[in-house]
Amino acid sequence: MRALFGPWSEWDPLYTGSSMTVGVLDGVHLGHRRLIDHLDSGLAPTVLTFDPHPVEVLAPGTAPRLLTTIDERIAILAGLGVVQVGVLDLAAIKSLGPEEFVTRVLIGKMNLEHLVVGGDFRFGRDRSGDVPLLELLSARHGFALEVVDLVGDREGQISSTRIRSLLEAGRPEEAATLLGFWYRVTSTVVEGDRRGADLGYPTINLRPPPRKLIPATGVYACFAHLGDEMRQAAVNVGVRPTFGGGELLLEAHLLDFDRSVYGEQASLEFVRYLRPELAFDRVDDLVSQIHDDVEQTRLALSTASPNVS
Repeated sequence: MRALFGPWSEWDPLYTGSSMTVGVLDGVHLGHRRLIDHLDSGLAPTVLTFDPHPVEVLAPGTAPRLLTTIDERIAILAGLGVVQVGVLDLAAIKSLGPEEFVTRVLIGKMNLEHLVVGGDFRFGRDRSGDVPLLELLSARHGFALEVVDLVGDREGQISSTRIRSLLEAGRPEEAATLLGFWYRVTSTVVEGDRRGADLGYPTINLRPPPRKLIPATGVYACFAHLGDEMRQAAVNVGVRPTFGGGELLLEAHLLDFDRSVYGEQASLEFVRYLRPELAFDRVDDLVSQIHDDVEQTRLALSTASPNVS
């Protein structure tokens, strides 16, 4: 995988012809995958994406939480056969007119020979370019253009916005049907207050990564990945109201697991929402509920398969 970062004007031009799609592709969901499926493997399958999210540039402070960090996005794209990714900052190109964007960036830097877009694709300054203009530019500059139908279901078009809404509502199974995989959060294991260990259910604790979307507060059945190791996990997303509250954490009790992993990277795949986060009057009631959560986790994950790491 070749990944290009930094100012696009300083990128070395690609010497092999590229088959390309362009977009944020946050989540790399099934709609995005249809575009990628249409890339020509006889050329260099390429994606031009954006980081930060364009909304952060156009309306600071209003950008949506991300389904995928740029590193996660690149890793998923590599697994789908994409061999080149260019990462653009919209601030650096928003003044380019549509034809200038095509000639200077897509052709001049990415050696575009084949472009795949959805029917609603917009590009160039003030999003003034559209598919009819692309058709004219394709003929003028000698690249092939393929316009792909958008992917939808009975509920409407598959979109990153729709997936975010499902996760924020505690509906990870429905989100997974649109993503094509279980939603994943990855972070470094930090030291907690060790209350879980005192209760007989030790946890690993993860702070939410910046800008990453965290599913609704509550308890989930998850798959946990630490390096090549995978475990089932009962995960609480919340602030621990029984003990007075605090910062939002992801607390994962890994089933059949007993070793220290402070400082390691861990990934949680959200499979099923089990219940809301609750405040208990008695610690014994909390322990009894955690016991039930663990049993529900085993049951929920008994027929589910983890993502391929």
